[in-house]
Amino acid sequence: MLYLQTYTNIMNKKVLLISFIATILISCVNNRDLSKNTVVAHITSQPDGLHPFNDNSVMRSYVFNYTQKTLIKLDLETLDYIPSLVKRMPIASEDNLSFEYEIKDGVLWDDGTEMNALDVAFSVKLMLCPLTNNAQIRSNYSTVIKSIVIDKNNPKKFTMNAQNIHWDNKFIFSELYIVQKSLWDPKGILDELSFEEILSDTFNETEALSDWFNSYNDADNSYKPNLLVGLGAYQVTEWEASQYITIEKKQNWWGENDSSIYNKAYPEKIIFKIIKEDASSYLALKNQEIDVTTNIGTIKLMKLQEREYFNNNYESDFLDQYSFGYLGMNMKPDGIKQKPFFVDQKVRRAMAYMIPVDEIIEVMMHGKASRQASLISPLKKTYNDTLKLIPLDLDKAKQLLAEAGWIDTDGDNIRDKVIDGVKTPFSFKLSYMSSPTSTEIVLMMKESMYKAGVVAEPTPMDFSLFYKNAMDHNFDGMLGGWGGSASYSNPMQLWHTSSWVTKGSNFCGFGDAESDALIEEANLTLDPEIHNNALLKLQAKVYTDQPYVFLYATKRKFAIHKRFNNIKMYNERPGVMLQNLNLKAEFTNKNLAPTTN
Repeated sequence: MLYLQTYTNIMNKKVLLISFIATILISCVNNRDLSKNTVVAHITSQPDGLHPFNDNSVMRSYVFNYTQKTLIKLDLETLDYIPSLVKRMPIASEDNLSFEYEIKDGVLWDDGTEMNALDVAFSVKLMLCPLTNNAQIRSNYSTVIKSIVIDKNNPKKFTMNAQNIHWDNKFIFSELYIVQKSLWDPKGILDELSFEEILSDTFNETEALSDWFNSYNDADNSYKPNLLVGLGAYQVTEWEASQYITIEKKQNWWGENDSSIYNKAYPEKIIFKIIKEDASSYLALKNQEIDVTTNIGTIKLMKLQEREYFNNNYESDFLDQYSFGYLGMNMKPDGIKQKPFFVDQKVRRAMAYMIPVDEIIEVMMHGKASRQASLISPLKKTYNDTLKLIPLDLDKAKQLLAEAGWIDTDGDNIRDKVIDGVKTPFSFKLSYMSSPTSTEIVLMMKESMYKAGVVAEPTPMDFSLFYKNAMDHNFDGMLGGWGGSASYSNPMQLWHTSSWVTKGSNFCGFGDAESDALIEEANLTLDPEIHNNALLKLQAKVYTDQPYVFLYATKRKFAIHKRFNNIKMYNERPGVMLQNLNLKAEFTNKNLAPTTN
């Protein structure tokens, strides 16, 4: 499944804290005692919230890795799915439409009560219900899960009944966080709400349900510490807006005696320190104010790697990742707010020939990025490597634009076309989330496009407005990005026409009967050959129709302090397991000052 890549809104209000403090973290972290069993991890912005279902940023998932649990999970080392909260991987029925799970013994919520199948059913209802504010990811589950049936004789055993044979059937619970029913719904308001009713096209919103979901969806629930609980080893204890989030190891956590590396919790405390400016993160590493980052700027890390003191103190590297950046084009403009610049495939193809991707990688990414031509990462076996990277070719771009009727009729170097009887210059708004790097990239694109007679108007905005406009299809072109994973990324979310209609993540309006059929073929099979062939064809279809100009996947930057054991770096998010970092014995009980010379 995909999640929106590394872009989060900056909240204006200060979130609630479990304990209020008089001084801010910065004063505590500077000049810190490096013998403390505390990991300070760098993040670039605060999460959009920590609501278990309604918030959807990468920064949220960084925290959730340590505070929440799923029934099964993807092993970062083997890239196989393994049990997490259940005794074993699900047992499939002969027809592959039913999957039996049994929850581990002794999985306890923070109040000491034992997790059971009621919690699972409740969590699934929340994910599926149209009243939950999660339209961007709901279709990943609503097209797969039919019902949850709890075993009458064993409250820890349940069966997931699937709607159809689906590629995701066996792995559907790998990214769904389980929440405590008694905490969120102590009166059992959702008990009488059946799965059939939830999935019905004629879902009946009663007054009681409306009131409950209004309360559940309240934005404040993303910041209330008493609700930010989960089955993970850590609990949110402090949150200072735009500065830091602190999570602390729970006492007597249910999983502490588990042998799995995912249930190890060596640090007593993990502090997610929010540093937005690249120069500040550079200084934080130089002064050993942070232990881990995967967000340092490329050139800053390259400069640090030239310094002996940095290499003495940190392990660092650049690794490929599954995310990618793109230029998206509105294929279905309303004709009022957005003019039909990109309804013609030839125009969209021309745009691909205008983008100096290789130059952007070299200049802005300092060579630390990889190009791709498809919606699937080249790291995956299902990547269609027959698709050729589209080069910068302004002559080809001009040819395609002319074939589409865009010609400079008045000699002002701006192509124009008569649309609905009105002469329209090819001048479109290019929306992007404001940052120095994004601004420079947009300006490089603008310069190249102008040489072909196209004007891109840079339109920076904050995350909230950018994301709202994308969901409302209120844009001409947009510079965005998606984070991916090593697991199967269901193309329903980004590429099925239903996701455009429901204001899901098909922002550009891509798709037709052919592409929908390929998506459904890839999903509704357990045959690897059929699945893979459908994905190969879908990639070719997207490549031809060109709703996106696929740009590049930046390499993930790593720096991890050498005072820890178990230092490992992964292509898969989050790239490092903070809970597995174990302070080396020689650092214990030593007050070590930073070395900066």
